[in-house]
Amino acid sequence: MQELALAAYPNPERRGCPGTEVLREIANTSWPADHPGYDHVKHCSPCLREMLDLQEEIFLAKTGRGYRTYRIAIAAMLVLAAGIGFAAWRRSQNPNSSQPSTNNSSMAHLQRTVDLFDAPDVLRGAEPQNSFKTIYLPAAPLQLKVILPRFADPGVYQIAICQDRSEGSTLVKAVGRAVADGPREIVTVMLDLSSVGKGSYWLLARGEDEAGIYYFPTKVFPGA
Repeated sequence: MQELALAAYPNPERRGCPGTEVLREIANTSWPADHPGYDHVKHCSPCLREMLDLQEEIFLAKTGRGYRTYRIAIAAMLVLAAGIGFAAWRRSQNPNSSQPSTNNSSMAHLQRTVDLFDAPDVLRGAEPQNSFKTIYLPAAPLQLKVILPRFADPGVYQIAICQDRSEGSTLVKAVGRAVADGPREIVTVMLDLSSVGKGSYWLLARGEDEAGIYYFPTKVFPGA
């Protein structure tokens, strides 16, 4: 949950961020979630990371002691904040999920693998990607394993289905951390394509801080 909170809301341009002094003020409160500025922090991963660093700095300056217990307390706060945020995100992906159901928790995710490792001439969004073979995915809840293109950087990646080659056309998305498997970097995410209609789209793989942005032609077909 901490990793989710620290990666789910990338804001590389720091738009709307209150600045270090306000973050220090938030960090110096006994319960940061009570501060009005925390509404921004819990939806901005860079501010959340900076606030945690400031809390650690303040705590050590006041006590001169180790901060293991303190970090456990902060982790509990993050679990709460991230859990609320994740639940809201799930509702936005599936409006009916707020209704009582006995099936959602046991909903089976189909397992699919997309191997982009040998994609030709991948240059972070360059046009030659149009020559890559089309990816086919079912309109269903997926556990999607994405093998990133050769030489992809490690880190956190957003995996999304877009209507065109722009993030503004994103239909569904999920965030996961790339895990090395030999020379390959692999991201595994839960991506629900149930609401995506049959048609042609683009699969987006975007690294944190825009370290890598890749688009691949994708077709979604009905059923499993």
